[in-house]
Amino acid sequence: MTTAPDAHRSAGRPRTAVLSRERILAAAFALADVRGGDFTLAALARSLGVRPSALHHYFAGKDELIAGMRGQLTSRVGDHGFDTLPWHEAIIPWARTYRVTFGAHPGIVAALATLPVADEPESMLDYERIARAMHRDGYPEHRIVPAIVALESFIIGSALDSLTPEDNLRPVSAPDRTPHLTSAEEAARAQLRTHGRSAATETFEFGLAALVAGLRAAGTAATVSGPTESGV
Repeated sequence: MTTAPDAHRSAGRPRTAVLSRERILAAAFALADVRGGDFTLAALARSLGVRPSALHHYFAGKDELIAGMRGQLTSRVGDHGFDTLPWHEAIIPWARTYRVTFGAHPGIVAALATLPVADEPESMLDYERIARAMHRDGYPEHRIVPAIVALESFIIGSALDSLTPEDNLRPVSAPDRTPHLTSAEEAARAQLRTHGRSAATETFEFGLAALVAGLRAAGTAATVSGPTESGV
């Protein structure tokens, strides 16, 4: 004899996934990839099938949500040996990973770059690793934060630059008016064919090497001569 299943018991998985911090962040990234950083919490709640008030159990407001998104991306960047390698060696793979990680979500980059870090833990620990390595290696203390900001500004700009056309600076309508730029652009494209890398990657690697070399030289000069009256 068979018995009827309990009508009051639900079988299988629930119809809607349980809301969590990780699920909210994943939905926020997906929404930002489509709408950019100006999406609303109401739109995010709709994408999750919940009321906006449900989000406030996890994030007090949008600024806190953006901080959480930044923290998650920063945790993906990871540690690249700052505790053991000289800062200028560890910074190269860190910068490469940072560019790829943040470049995967260009819609949110502007919001991440303009909102205060506000003690977001993953980001602060990342900055602390770099600052500790630079301090250990004798970099002038008053130059550590400016160096980090300069590097981060370059990386964020490079992440956005990877979305632009490779021939963005190629004169098209009147190349005869810009003979030097035209010649330089053609030479750059010829170099790309030699290296087999995209224009964005080639430009990033060139700029990163130049920036790190410049920061090292500026740090050495500041250590030898000390700050000037203007603080430089």
